[in-house]
Amino acid sequence: MKKIAFITGGMTRGGGERVLSILSKYYAERGYQTEILCLLNNEVGYELHKTTKVIDLTGKGKSKIKRLPYWIKSLKNYVKESKPDVVLSFFVRVNVVVLHALRKFSGRIIVSERIDPKCDGRSKIVSFLTKRLYPKANAVVFQTERAKNYFRNLKNGVVIPNPINVENKSENVDYNKIVTMGRLTDQKNQKLLISAFSNLASLNQDAYLQIYGEGELKEELQAQIESLSLTNRVTLMGNHPDVIDKISDSGIFCLPSNFEGLSNALLEAMMLGLPCISTNCAGADETIVDGENGYLVEVGNEKAFSEKLIKLFNDRETQLKFSKNAKITSEKFKLENVMALWNETLLGDDN
Repeated sequence: MKKIAFITGGMTRGGGERVLSILSKYYAERGYQTEILCLLNNEVGYELHKTTKVIDLTGKGKSKIKRLPYWIKSLKNYVKESKPDVVLSFFVRVNVVVLHALRKFSGRIIVSERIDPKCDGRSKIVSFLTKRLYPKANAVVFQTERAKNYFRNLKNGVVIPNPINVENKSENVDYNKIVTMGRLTDQKNQKLLISAFSNLASLNQDAYLQIYGEGELKEELQAQIESLSLTNRVTLMGNHPDVIDKISDSGIFCLPSNFEGLSNALLEAMMLGLPCISTNCAGADETIVDGENGYLVEVGNEKAFSEKLIKLFNDRETQLKFSKNAKITSEKFKLENVMALWNETLLGDDN
């Protein structure tokens, strides 16, 4: 029985962590031994297969300067004792540690970038190390062509989009309901959406906005909502395990992000058939054809976002067109289609 080791910072609720949970569950259900090694925190925000083992390598109590040698030693000991056939690492800084620590590992090593490399604030040292170490992996997985093209001379890069598996269970659409999902952070830029929505709210008394997610900007966003007198029109919904059911009857989905890897929230919304407006961040620009299956807006352009939101809200014909075409586009992100690509990359010749 083959063993796959997934190595990550942690398993709290995030897009990359969600994909990792889907992958580990998929292979566990097919008889593979699956283990998840957590380097930063051992909190688990997603349901895992009952046979999947979570291993804590956080080095709790150790100073930051001692964590790196601890991780390297622990990873070396792990592969020596546990003998995985395949190692899959998520997130750039974890990838660098894994590739350095497991230089003599005889199995397959796959690493995956989960964000736009141009926008995630990585240091020059991390950028240098990726260019030195990534060629040593069996494969480097990117979510988008944009991310892959950042490493122009990398010969082992492969693009695999996120696997999405949702169904539209709602029979009735609330055309007044506008939604977004994402951590409450500067990256997701809910501030822009709230400001854009305020323009629509002044023109239509029935429209309302629900923002799903938690994060450090919660109080700041609430203050913005109150300052715009939108307390009864904009609601911070927090995290919900059944968020797909919560948004499935929405009239419009918005993604105002400054940057992304490939937004699970956007792909899920499109698979639900929600008409979407997104900034042209990484992934969205390769998924949405502006005016055909959604609207694309320049990153940070509040005026343009507001104009598209008002236009789409008042145009039922375009909403129906986007809904139909978004479902067609999202077919390539279905679990069975994406997992065929992962099987080829992870398992190689043994697939």
